[in-house]
Amino acid sequence: MTLSLDDVAKWEPEHLTTAGNNALGISTDLDTAIRKGTADTAKLGTDKVWSGAAAAAADTRMGTEQTRASEVSTRLHELQTAFQAEVGRLQYLKDEIVKLRNTIQTAAPIPADGQGLITGFPVNPDGTIDPTARITELLGPLSGQDNQNADTQNLTVRAQADAANWSNQITLKLQEAEQAANDAKVKVDTAVQNLEKAFAGLGDPNLTASQTQNTGTTPATTNSSKPSYVSSNHNGSGSGTSTGSSHSGSTTSYHVPTTMPTGDQKKWIEEAIRALREKGYNISDSDAAIIATIIEKESGGNPNAINLWDSNAAAGIPSKGLMQTIDPTFNAYKLAGHDDIWNPVDNIIAGTRYAIERYGSLSNVPGIAAMSQGNGYVGY
Repeated sequence: MTLSLDDVAKWEPEHLTTAGNNALGISTDLDTAIRKGTADTAKLGTDKVWSGAAAAAADTRMGTEQTRASEVSTRLHELQTAFQAEVGRLQYLKDEIVKLRNTIQTAAPIPADGQGLITGFPVNPDGTIDPTARITELLGPLSGQDNQNADTQNLTVRAQADAANWSNQITLKLQEAEQAANDAKVKVDTAVQNLEKAFAGLGDPNLTASQTQNTGTTPATTNSSKPSYVSSNHNGSGSGTSTGSSHSGSTTSYHVPTTMPTGDQKKWIEEAIRALREKGYNISDSDAAIIATIIEKESGGNPNAINLWDSNAAAGIPSKGLMQTIDPTFNAYKLAGHDDIWNPVDNIIAGTRYAIERYGSLSNVPGIAAMSQGNGYVGY
């Protein structure tokens, strides 16, 4: 047995309840988001914002995402159940084991009638008991008495028997606790594995316009964390966030880098913060995490991301790069020497300056403020 008394004493089963409630909250938020996305997409067609093959492809895409997200939501419910399934049992066993250990360790007078169990034994972490020290303590008052030998023998036998009895009780409880802990772990592990499988299914659904129409639509190279595709023959309006090399509509062509920049996001953020501090911006180290969150929510961490479906794209100024800035915003807030919207450092600098000067601080960016209150992210 590997579980010790100290291990059980440190258990905090209520944390499993908290984790379960968190899983349920995520599931609820996911259901709300996917319902809203589906309804909003359908409304675009109802309101005649768009129609035809592009609208049909969007509806199909949202149907696919709704099915996949519903699977994730179901698995989150299972995870909640798994977290909470053994809470009562674990709490009961913890209380019983701690109470039993305290009873065994607390010395009490020997019952005069000889019926009660002797206590005051030191308990080892594995639940075993060595009665030697307690026996020596109990025999002290008997020294010098005429009947010392008989009383000593009787008391020794009784203490040894009681120690064995106590050891058996607490060892059995430890075994029961270990089984409960293993049962809880198996349930949670199984639920996590099922959730990971469902989550993996949220990748690119491989839905391209060529599967629903024959109008020259070409799939874009996709970001591994965010599904995307781009439509090329629908009045210059795309249908997703693209990482492709170009977008050719009826009037517009967007040239997107075909290779990824060197370095990593952490370094890009650090370099951008240094440049901003040199220009007098009071940016704390903790703001780096906020910038990273904005990047994740806006572009999925893809420096070559371009949004070809929203109103900015329709106006010919699509959002680009890590922070998804449009060209006019980038040009207004870039720093000298940081003039490339596709350069991740330059993009972070412009996006951060814009956020600070418009909202007062990074923590006031609407999406960040919403998340701090337990709500979903909204674009800035």
